[in-house]
Amino acid sequence: MPTAVTYCRVSSEEQAQKDLSIPAQHKALQRWVNGQPGWAVAASFVDKGQSAYAPADKRPGFCEMVAYCRRHSVDFILVHKLDRFSRNREESILFKSLLRKHGVQVRSVTETFDPETPQGFLYEGMIEVINQFYSMNLGTETVKGMRENAERGYFNGGRPPYGYRVAKVQDARGREHSQLVPGPEEEVAVVREIFDLSANQGLGERRIVNMLNERGVRSARGGRWSTSSMGNLLRNRVYVGDKVWYRSKRAGRASREATDPDKRVIVENAHEALVSRELWERRREASAARPFNRTRAPARHVDYLLSRLMCCAECGNNYVGRKHMVRQTRGARLPAWRYNCAGYLYKGKAVCTSFPLDKEWAEGVVLELIHTRLCAPEAMEELEQRVRQRIEARRRTYGRGSRATQRKLDQVVRSIENYFRAIGEGLDPAVCRQHIAELEEKKAILEAENEVLQQEDYYTRALEKNVQNLRRFAAAFEQDFTSLPFEVQRQVVLHFVEKIEVVERRILRVTLKVPFDNNGIELLTDEVEVANKGDGGAGSSARAGEGDGGAAVSAWTHKGGRMDHGLDIRPGSSGSSP
Repeated sequence: MPTAVTYCRVSSEEQAQKDLSIPAQHKALQRWVNGQPGWAVAASFVDKGQSAYAPADKRPGFCEMVAYCRRHSVDFILVHKLDRFSRNREESILFKSLLRKHGVQVRSVTETFDPETPQGFLYEGMIEVINQFYSMNLGTETVKGMRENAERGYFNGGRPPYGYRVAKVQDARGREHSQLVPGPEEEVAVVREIFDLSANQGLGERRIVNMLNERGVRSARGGRWSTSSMGNLLRNRVYVGDKVWYRSKRAGRASREATDPDKRVIVENAHEALVSRELWERRREASAARPFNRTRAPARHVDYLLSRLMCCAECGNNYVGRKHMVRQTRGARLPAWRYNCAGYLYKGKAVCTSFPLDKEWAEGVVLELIHTRLCAPEAMEELEQRVRQRIEARRRTYGRGSRATQRKLDQVVRSIENYFRAIGEGLDPAVCRQHIAELEEKKAILEAENEVLQQEDYYTRALEKNVQNLRRFAAAFEQDFTSLPFEVQRQVVLHFVEKIEVVERRILRVTLKVPFDNNGIELLTDEVEVANKGDGGAGSSARAGEGDGGAAVSAWTHKGGRMDHGLDIRPGSSGSSP
């Protein structure tokens, strides 16, 4: 009895709101299934809304349907028309090939053809090409209409800028269009305050963001302000009443920044302004005159070894590398490279109160932990001994390997072939079939046993390879580690470090991956605490470690403006400040 799932899709938000297309597709599919004796529908999947241009792998209903077909026994996917499955031919071929490997075919209930025949294959290809042509042509006509609409100063859709709302207006012919109008008075007042703070008081984006977030003023999306959203607001000409529109080639969306200025649509005084043009120009000139825009220090590329590994336990954001200028006691300003919480960096102290961590200090702590806990000679000897014990235990359980079993299996296969050959030479078929049946049972047992042994052999080889990799990484530490290429250093860190958390603003919690225990990996955690609050790693004290009871002890001293450190791991100690 064939089992099928149904898939329905609408191509616009208007169709979804009218709720017409989906019920009509459901009825047509159910009517077709009722006319097929013995057919059953196992599940139904739907995608509503703006899906005409969305790739198939971005549609939640489509992805759920594909995953369902891979997990369950399904024979067919039923659609009203082939364009409901996809209007992109390459995409359609890709997903149909994937589904075909799981025994699933896509069938249209209104376009009757057999894709297994040459004529059906040709017809299906023609329909898919026509569907894609329709989609591409529709996109071209839509962009043409959006350009015409923008040139008349109307709003093309999307989220309105902060301080504005969308209202419906009629043109001279009585046709309805969308137009930007001033929003609530409190939002308009915030916009004018932002431009005043920037243009007249000389405040930067970060200070304005901090002020708004501390007062609890919400952004256009209802969340907290960030420096990027503030920069977009201050540079947006919409606030002086101008309409700027461009269809980006890269993203396929409207954008104020055009690669080709000739294709950019700019309409001045298209709607009511919230700030004067004179104030907007003054803010732009003030921004261009800021010192960091007038003179820039020579760029220096810095590689951050712990990138995407450190996270803040307070706000959950990752730590990112940044350059800071630090004032010395004699008044000189020197560059310093630190790890900063992205939550604090982009949204201010109202989101996170963490402070930066010195780059050399943080990376030195992590590398010293890896060396002491995993790559030191005594640690290497212990790990290798545990690996050898595990391999030997498996060999005692499963034998020396799968070669003996494979030889027995080959012998059974040859015996079966000999009995079949004997039947052809005139031996009693009944006797031969009895022996063949016994040998087939023995063959099945040997095949199962051989599969287990091959898996164990593979696991043993994997363990031995891990030991070789561990020796290679340990050898890297025996050299001058900092002289190795950054890619090699990064590979070592990613191999051993599971995660790094910054707890309570001052504790670096490092979790290492120790191979060969607990199904391949054992996690050990050590904590190193920054001694002086806010110094970003200029000093540190000890804190007891987790995992196997080890404790990390670290000492930092200043020498000629540089920070030298010594870190020692004392297994089993309680941890104390040096």
